[in-house]
Amino acid sequence: MIAWLRDAAWMTPERLRLYGLLGALLSLALLAAFLRVVLGGDGSVPGDVDFVAFYAAARLGLDGPPEAAWDQDLHAAARDAALGARARIYPFLHPPTFLLILLPLALLPYGAAMAAWVLGTGAAFLAALRAWGVGRWSLLAAALSPAAVLNAAHGQTGFLTAALLAAAGLGIGVRPWLAGIGFALLATKPQLGLLVLPALLAARRWAEIGWGAVFLGLHLLATLALFGPQAWRDFAGLGLAYQEVVRGGTLAAWKLQSVAAFATTAGFGGAAAMMLQGVVAIAVMVAVAAILRRRPGGRAEAAAIGAGLPLVTPYILMYDLVILLLPMAWVMTEAQRTGFLPWERIVLLAALVVPGVALVAGLGAGISVTAPVAAALLAVVLRRIGAGRSGT
Repeated sequence: MIAWLRDAAWMTPERLRLYGLLGALLSLALLAAFLRVVLGGDGSVPGDVDFVAFYAAARLGLDGPPEAAWDQDLHAAARDAALGARARIYPFLHPPTFLLILLPLALLPYGAAMAAWVLGTGAAFLAALRAWGVGRWSLLAAALSPAAVLNAAHGQTGFLTAALLAAAGLGIGVRPWLAGIGFALLATKPQLGLLVLPALLAARRWAEIGWGAVFLGLHLLATLALFGPQAWRDFAGLGLAYQEVVRGGTLAAWKLQSVAAFATTAGFGGAAAMMLQGVVAIAVMVAVAAILRRRPGGRAEAAAIGAGLPLVTPYILMYDLVILLLPMAWVMTEAQRTGFLPWERIVLLAALVVPGVALVAGLGAGISVTAPVAAALLAVVLRRIGAGRSGT
């Protein structure tokens, strides 16, 4: 049994195509179910998904005052106005730098804005994967993966963050300005940037750090000029308040896919779960930094960062798991060049399906299951880099 999993010789190209077809059909069925909800076919308000929080914030940012995006009452009214009905609770928890990216969407009607967001960020992500050397069949698998479907159905940020990290990987070592832009814009989701600076420092990527600081500084100055300092103060206040909501259990633990969420749903107390989260986060930072001292190349370094991020941050949801498609794509392209190492096939398969499994496990049993799979994927990536079996 162990050899069957370790070598996965049964994953022949023909069987993989068949599995891919079956997975695509399941993903399309899942997408159809989500679209039915988005369009109000289940009796809910059409369009009442996460994206409405982005659109409402963009409308407030355009019409002013911009700090209203972080006022819960004004934001709720803007959400209701966007849908023409009472929306569910979707607070805008992102910094003013993210609001700056969203502003053009406010010029469109709500449905067109959501379509532009999902299709635009999705196309950017697939284009970045293609630039990484990913083939057409693998691109199709990525586009129809459970993580991609979940992200698209909610109108969330998974495509954007993965595209930015992929672009940064293309720039590291060859176009430091491109890496700087990618990392600076990735800071629009601060919890996904916790591993970036330690990794860049370990790899001695001084130019990338410099360009990233420049672009981040310009981005911050632009938000201060357009929105004023009050927007930053209100964002910080709402973020602190929402942390109390998370700790208070209002947000179901299974919806998070972090180490802490895995521990909590496995029966650990809150303090013990957060302690485990901290220990794992430090261990991941140390392990990634130790491997990246070898400076294996941009795509390898971005793959290590992408694989480690879900283990470092305590706040990551299913749609954020699009980021795992990057290390998976890197391992796949490298394996096609040098051959698969033991355990790689089965880990890649597990990482591909885990967002869908996480949804079923959460709804059915209230458990979070991603952390062990993310750890296995990180181990596969670091082993391949450590063994010298990687390109750029």
